[in-house]
Amino acid sequence: MNIVETKEIKTWWGFVKPGLEQILRKSPEEWIPEDVYAHCLNGSAILWMFMDGDEPVGFWVLIPRGQTVHVWCAYTPYRVLDAGMKAFDDAMRQAGIKQVTFDSNREGWNKVAERYGYRPRSWVKELT
Repeated sequence: MNIVETKEIKTWWGFVKPGLEQILRKSPEEWIPEDVYAHCLNGSAILWMFMDGDEPVGFWVLIPRGQTVHVWCAYTPYRVLDAGMKAFDDAMRQAGIKQVTFDSNREGWNKVAERYGYRPRSWVKELT
């Protein structure tokens, strides 16, 4: 299970909200956790969970845009990023997604993003 169905958002919220709050402490954003919840609940955003067995370890909030998926919020420990990125990329390819984009104010992504195939500036990844 990686994509959380709309009816299950509330079940995962106890894990997701503290992660969103941590994101905001490290990177000021224009949204609040309740904005993210509302978008996931109304279907304009998708909650993607990173799991270690049955335990949630991270999440991404995705905004679908045709053949592009924009990562709106990302909370993922580095220890699961390699395996999680492979599973995510494979799932996106299977869904017909051609690009994954994200924006970040955090300088740490300069090191990590390129390692996973993203290009600087608008951080776009072509899925082939």
